[in-house]
Amino acid sequence: MKGCDLILSSLDTFATREGDPAPGIYARLFAAHPELEALFLMDTDGGVRGSMLQQAFECLIDVAEGGRMAGVVLGAERVNHESYGVPDNLFDAFFLAIRDSVKASLADDWTAETSAAWTRLLARAGQASYP
Repeated sequence: MKGCDLILSSLDTFATREGDPAPGIYARLFAAHPELEALFLMDTDGGVRGSMLQQAFECLIDVAEGGRMAGVVLGAERVNHESYGVPDNLFDAFFLAIRDSVKASLADDWTAETSAAWTRLLARAGQASYP
């Protein structure tokens, strides 16, 4: 399977196994970076977290498929998140939490090839900026 197919397959399996992935992904993010949880204080219904996660998945899929939308969105969101006090390295921590949640859910179905595909994906997503 090629990289894009591995990413899409892992996300599909994750969605099937997890249902709503937001609580687990954010728990993982806040465990690694507790300082970020305070940024969601006003998000009492989880709507902001859900929207942010949906956009992150859309961007990851776009990057995996070689699209160009993610570069614009991620570039803008990096700047936008700086205004919330989120440094660039912590912006990328969200994608690591997603990857690690997918990996935990896939368990024995997570292969070396899947790991390599995610490494390449996150490197490309981390470089995404305005074209």
